[in-house]
Amino acid sequence: MGRYQHRPVPRSEGMMVSTWPDISHIAISKPELIGVLRQMGPQVKWPPKMRAAEANRNPKRWCEFHSDHGHTTEDCIALKMEVAELLKKGYLREFLSNKAKNLLNKEGPGLPIEATPALPPQLDRVIHVITGRSEVSRISSAAAKRTNCLVKRILVDNGSSSNIIFHSAFADLGLEPTALTRKATPLVGFSGEVKQTFGEVLLPVYAEGVNQATKFLVVDCPSSYNVILGRPWIHDMGVVPSTLHQLVKFPTPWGIKAVKGDQENARSCSQTTLKGKTQVL
Repeated sequence: MGRYQHRPVPRSEGMMVSTWPDISHIAISKPELIGVLRQMGPQVKWPPKMRAAEANRNPKRWCEFHSDHGHTTEDCIALKMEVAELLKKGYLREFLSNKAKNLLNKEGPGLPIEATPALPPQLDRVIHVITGRSEVSRISSAAAKRTNCLVKRILVDNGSSSNIIFHSAFADLGLEPTALTRKATPLVGFSGEVKQTFGEVLLPVYAEGVNQATKFLVVDCPSSYNVILGRPWIHDMGVVPSTLHQLVKFPTPWGIKAVKGDQENARSCSQTTLKGKTQVL
């Protein structure tokens, strides 16, 4: 596929994919939390039924948030995302732990729960280059689903209308099959060719203290990159990219932060693409 734009902006590293919002500061149990959410009416965005085939889901694992089987309520990513969004809007704070409440009181009652930077998640493995299998070949599938990954070779592209993760990188993350929503979306490349996406997945992207829930289109084609962060992520983060300085800057509640690209790896990706070994969106 051709690229969405005629000129890419620099690829940035140090952004983490497959780390989830931490809602451990909620002091009530998950069943109690679900009960509270049911009483909040339209304030809560409930997820649809899981779209994965019945054969791919574990009937012994029930999720109260989805009202469906496939994974447990404790492991539900959609629940963590929704609770994190509600906390940002000021809801559910009466159910915070005393420690979290004390932090809010010190910072001020008008500040959101993310008024302090999120700590980088502990890394279990690093995905540098995708070769069709996990870089850590000895890690089990079950263990991979519980790990956090630092994903490198990320392109920040203000000409791309979508955030994209390539299927080989998605597979190496070791996510549950239910994390992927099967949905074919046509993507038109620079030269006019059309590629159908494999599906959609919601992943948090960590950058300098900000953990942003981000929707990615999963594309099954070779690429010198693992991930492309397009205009949706750029706009949600308020990012200002600079090709001249090879970095991106964005505002946070604790000041302007920057992520700098790696020029050597960026040149390597560009050379690989120019040689015709990969086709980048």
